[in-house]
Formats: sequence, structure tokens, C-alpha cells
Amino acid sequence: MKNRMKQLSALVLAATMAMGTYTSAFAADMTVYLRSIGKGAAQPTSELSLVIHNVDSRMSLYDALDTATVANKMLDANCSLSTKWSTGTNEDGSIDMYLTSLSASNGTDSYSKANNGGNTKLYKDEKGNYVGGYYEGNSWMWRMADATSYPEDITLSDQKCKDVDFAIVLSYDYSSFSWGTVTDNVETPGK
Repeated sequence: MKNRMKQLSALVLAATMAMGTYTSAFAADMTVYLRSIGKGAAQPTSELSLVIHNVDSRMSLYDALDTATVANKMLDANCSLSTKWSTGTNEDGSIDMYLTSLSASNGTDSYSKANNGGNTKLYKDEKGNYVGGYYEGNSWMWRMADATSYPEDITLSDQKCKDVDFAIVLSYDYSSFSWGTVTDNVETPGK
């Protein structure tokens, strides 16, 4: 009986230690670099960074950013992060989350930006349907810190966190581009 208790105690201790190792192996820190690139700027005009603790590979970047608070023990005591999101529904019915505004503080510096872009021209076909436009303004973009360009079709809600320490760049960038078909039937929104 005594040997059986020793064996059981050893087994429980080993299982507890293994579970603690398994759980902590997936906890990682995500460093978030915030920056702005204004119209005509070649270099970022402002930067700030903060660390989100206790992210794991089951979370999306959206989940980590949306739930990161001091109360959740994901931010250091002197840091704050607040985000707002919009949803987009894909053709397959899946939903993506898009960052529309962000405010952050790392205890020393603060940062706050909201998307302000929109169509400055819209093109219609002969039936009056919108078929193209010209977008201009500032909006949030993102990429992994070790990448050199923004992903074209992977959103913050699609990209999973890593199970090792990693970094992302959230960039508030100015952009302008045409989309769709250009016609002679032009509408200028807001005028």
C-alpha cells in the first residue's frame, strides 16, 4: 500500500510538472511597434512600442490586440492599449476584423490614430451602379516585423500568434489608389 501511494504521488507530481511545462511553452511576448507614415514622408514620423504578454499560438493577432489589458495581465502596469474594429464579411461567409482606431501608451509616450480615408471619386456605369473609385487617406496597415511588405490577403483576425516571442508592426499609413473601372460618369462624395 505504501509503495502504491509513493508511485501515485510520483505520477501526480510528474503530470503536474508536465502540464506546467506544456502551458508555459506556448506563452509568448508580442512586441508591437506603432508608427506613422504621412503623405510624402519617406520615413516614419512617430514611433512607439509596447509588449503584450501571454499570447499563444491559438490566438489571432486581433484577439491579442483586442484583449490586451493590464487587468488581463497582458500589459505592463504603466502601459495601456485601446482598439476599435470594423468587420468585413467574405464571400465564403467568414468574418475578418479590421483595425479602425488605436490608442496606446507605454508609460513614456502616447499614440492615438483613427482611420480617416475614403473615396474622393466614384465612377458609375450607364445604369448608375458604382463600378470604381479613387481612395485617399490614412488607415492602419500591419505586417510581421521580420517581413518587408504588408500581406495582401491576411488580416489581423486571420494571422495567428506564434508560440515564441515575436514582433509585429502596426503602421498608420497614407495611401491613395484607383480601384475598379474608370468611367466618364464621375461622382465626388461630399460635394
